[in-house]
Amino acid sequence: MRTQLLAVVVIPIVTALVLGGLRVGSAVQNAQDIDNARQLVRVVDKGTALLQEIEDERDLTALHVAAGRSGNTSRIDTQRSKTDAALARVRGEAAHVPRRTNSALTTQIAVFDVFGRKVASLRHTVVRSTMPWPTVVNAYTALITELTDALDLLTPDIAGQALVMRAGALKTFAQATEKASQQRALLGGVLAEGQFDASEAQSLTLAGRQQQALTDQFLSSASAAQRRFYERTVTGRGVDKADTLQKQALALQSTSRPSLAADAWFDTMTSKLDLMRRVEQRLVGSVEDESSREQRQAEHSLFTASLVELLILLLVIGVTHVLVQSIVGPLHTLRASTRDIAQRRLPEVVRLLRESSGTQLKPIEVEPTAVDSTDEIGAVAHAFDDVHRDSVRLAFEQAHLRGRINTMFVNLSQRSQSLVERQLELIDRLENGEQDPDLLAGLFKLDHLATRMRRNGENLLVLAGEKAGRRWSAPVRLVDVLRASISEIEQYQRVQLRGLVTADVDGRAVNDIVHLIAELLENATTFSSPDSEVIVTCRLLSGGGAKVEIQDNGIGMSTEDLVEANERLLNPPVVDVAVARRMGMFVVGRLSGRHDIRVQLRSSSPHGVTAVVTLPQNLVREHEDHMDPPGLSARYNTEGRLTGWCNYDTTEQIDESTPARRAHRTRRHGARSASKE
Repeated sequence: MRTQLLAVVVIPIVTALVLGGLRVGSAVQNAQDIDNARQLVRVVDKGTALLQEIEDERDLTALHVAAGRSGNTSRIDTQRSKTDAALARVRGEAAHVPRRTNSALTTQIAVFDVFGRKVASLRHTVVRSTMPWPTVVNAYTALITELTDALDLLTPDIAGQALVMRAGALKTFAQATEKASQQRALLGGVLAEGQFDASEAQSLTLAGRQQQALTDQFLSSASAAQRRFYERTVTGRGVDKADTLQKQALALQSTSRPSLAADAWFDTMTSKLDLMRRVEQRLVGSVEDESSREQRQAEHSLFTASLVELLILLLVIGVTHVLVQSIVGPLHTLRASTRDIAQRRLPEVVRLLRESSGTQLKPIEVEPTAVDSTDEIGAVAHAFDDVHRDSVRLAFEQAHLRGRINTMFVNLSQRSQSLVERQLELIDRLENGEQDPDLLAGLFKLDHLATRMRRNGENLLVLAGEKAGRRWSAPVRLVDVLRASISEIEQYQRVQLRGLVTADVDGRAVNDIVHLIAELLENATTFSSPDSEVIVTCRLLSGGGAKVEIQDNGIGMSTEDLVEANERLLNPPVVDVAVARRMGMFVVGRLSGRHDIRVQLRSSSPHGVTAVVTLPQNLVREHEDHMDPPGLSARYNTEGRLTGWCNYDTTEQIDESTPARRAHRTRRHGARSASKE
């Protein structure tokens, strides 16, 4: 079935994509070539305008040099600015020409980058030297020829026969215009200098003949519309006058000083050049129109090819869809159903069963998949339904088993708690009637061991998800909560309280906080040297709440162990055999999760571990005017170390003797009595 589906779906689609892709790729390449040609046409357009500006600069400069470099130069300066602006436009268009795959085109375009420097160098030479005007004309003409050759080299890269023919006509007429401009410069220089020698007359005659030959060549290759436009434009009295003045000047070449004024000749010939350049601009426009037409045709061809390819592809997809829908439809339904079961329904059932007590669960009905066919796909769907039912059944049985285990934990804990409470009461009575210090010290140790047994019994309640039976009915001072936590551990003498604050803890969370901190203190004293101290500091947070830090100087933990422990504190795992090995961390994680308390372990300096307990604002509130209840309170020096015990209502100092221990035992006994309220 898989092979048939692949053959039915892949073969026709790939065939359509390959055939259509070839056609579309050809159309895209053609459109790209036309677009590149259009960009080259823009470069030729701006280059033609640059030729006209540099020709005018040459002719004006030759006239100025022939006149002895005297007179007003504002006209030349203005023309130079026009040339620079035209050159900037050419560079701007040339920068958009794609040339990464054509090194020859890159070399041709690079001419425009160095042309400006050559023009600037020639201008500087003309101004700073005594170069004669014929040399100036020849130097400018060499630059114009270089620019013309660069523009001519761009023509073979222009695609399209019609476009090439129009570009050729433009090239021929532009050369004719250049020869007419040379005549203006040559005769203008002669008239400005006031003498006419044979070489200058020969150059002028040659330029005139070349202009006529190029004009005839243009007329023979131009279209009828182009010829008519030329005949209507380059005609009139100004053209005739320019030809007449040139003939008169050549006829009087033997005269020592020609009588014709240079400015009159320059203006007359400029009028003729303007008419010729109007024809030249018309030819440039014709080339641009042709390039635009070819671009539109290429875009239309690309659109048509893409549309045909899209229609073919849609047809193939439609036919394929009709052929394989009966096969693919059930597969999609089965995939959606199995994903929904695996990613949502089954995990949700497992989560609900895991969070429930497991003692009063009702059987869960499993909804089958939406595939009801009798073929192979239907058989797979039915098999998956069986797997789903078995998975839910196993999860249900595990929840029941977990519920029975939790009930067993609760029963064992309650029985143990009852015996421990009776044991503590018996120890209290023995302590109250005993005066021998040695026996009293032994009773204190039994008292601490019984307290630890009670906390271990409460750990079973935490494992079972139950809450301890002890409750506080009123807020309790935070310092008393910390002292009660210290009294829950065996090595309470090693714990030092520092940074005590006047704040109250919500009574509903007192027992869990005492239990949580006692577990952390137990770990701190267990995994540190017996002769070292465990420092407990407390401070209020500016945003509300309080922070308790428990620092030991023990063996410490590696970075990986710290990361793992913090993850267990943040997300306590499911109760299993591994939990028994890390009972303390599991209990701390469960207790902190009940009240949104944040517990984090981090390395201490130089060694050891610091446990940071952050109590939220809703559990801790600052109490500025706190009245202590009757009883005893610990006394601390300026460094926060325990120095003895004193009564709340008096300033009587009690040292670390037997009465002090008895006072400490009395305080713990009072805490147990109050917790039963």
